[in-house]
Amino acid sequence: MESANFDIIQDMYHELKNEQAEKLTLLKEKKNRIAEIDAYLNSLLSKEESDLRVFLPRKVEDVYRDVIEKNRQEKEKLLFECDDIHKQIHIENKRIDQLEKILSDSSMLHVKQLSIVDAQEKERQRIARDLHDTSLQNLTHLIHKIELTSLYMDQDSVKAKLELATVEKGIRKVIEDIRNSIFDLRPMLVDDLGLKDTIEKMIAVVNHERKFQVSTDVDDIMINKTDSSLYVLFISIYRIIKECVQNALNHSGGDQIKVELKDIEDTYRIMIEDNGTGFDMDEALRKDKHFGLSIIQERVMFLGGKIDFDTQKGTCIKITIPK
Repeated sequence: MESANFDIIQDMYHELKNEQAEKLTLLKEKKNRIAEIDAYLNSLLSKEESDLRVFLPRKVEDVYRDVIEKNRQEKEKLLFECDDIHKQIHIENKRIDQLEKILSDSSMLHVKQLSIVDAQEKERQRIARDLHDTSLQNLTHLIHKIELTSLYMDQDSVKAKLELATVEKGIRKVIEDIRNSIFDLRPMLVDDLGLKDTIEKMIAVVNHERKFQVSTDVDDIMINKTDSSLYVLFISIYRIIKECVQNALNHSGGDQIKVELKDIEDTYRIMIEDNGTGFDMDEALRKDKHFGLSIIQERVMFLGGKIDFDTQKGTCIKITIPK
C-alpha cells in the first residue's frame, strides 16, 4: 500500500474513533437523563394518597398529569434517540474493525517488506562470506601453487607436473563450490525433478559424506510451474529445510537427522529433528549464535507460517506453512 493511501485510511480510522467516542459520551448523558426521569416519576407516584386528600380528594396521576405526561414523552424521545445511537455505533464498529484489519495488514506488510530487505542483506553477506572463506581463499592458494610450479619447471619437471595436478584438482573444487553457490541462489532441480526429489538429492549428498545419517519422509507434492507464487513457496520450503539440515550438521553435535515434509489439508508441515546435544534458544539468539535460526524464522514469517523449537534433547524444529 502506498504511503498516501495508508495515511488516508489512518485518518478515516481516527475520525471514526473520535466520532464514536462523542456518541458514547452523548449516549451516557441521555441514559443518565432517563434515569433521572425514572427517579422523579417514581417519587411522584409513590406519594401517599392521604397527603393529597388533606387538600383535595384526587389521585396522584390526576394532580401531576401534565408533569407526568411531559416526563414520559421526554423519556420516550430519549429512548428512541439512544436506540438510534446504538445502531450508529454498531455500524461504526464494523467499519472500525475493517479499517483496523486493513491498517494491521498494511503494518505487517511494511514489517515484512523491511524483514525481506534485511533477510536479503543477510543472504548476500552469507554468500560473500562463503565465497571469501572457500572459493576466494582456494584461488589465492592456487595462485601460489602456480607460482611455485613455475619455479620447478626448469629445475624438476616431475615436481612441476605434480604441482600442476594439485592445481587442476583445486580448480575443479573451486568450480564445484561456485556451482553449489549458484544452485543455492536458484535450485533448478526443483524445476526438473520436483520438490521431493530435490530434497532427497540434497540429503543424498549429506549421506554420501557419511558423517551423518539422514532419513527422510517427504510427500510427493505436485508443482505447477505456471504458478509463480506457488513455485516461490516451494523454493522457500526447500531453502528452509536445507538451512535446518545445515544447522544440524554444523551445530548439533549428533550423527542422525530426520527430515519430514507432509502435505496435510491446507498446510505443509515440516519437521527436522536431530539427536544432538540441544541448546538454549534464548541464549543462542541473545548471543547472536546460530545465525541460520534467524534466517529460518524470517523465511517462515514471510510465508505466514508458524515455527516451534524443542531444544531440550537434541533439536526438533516444527514448522507449519499455510498453502
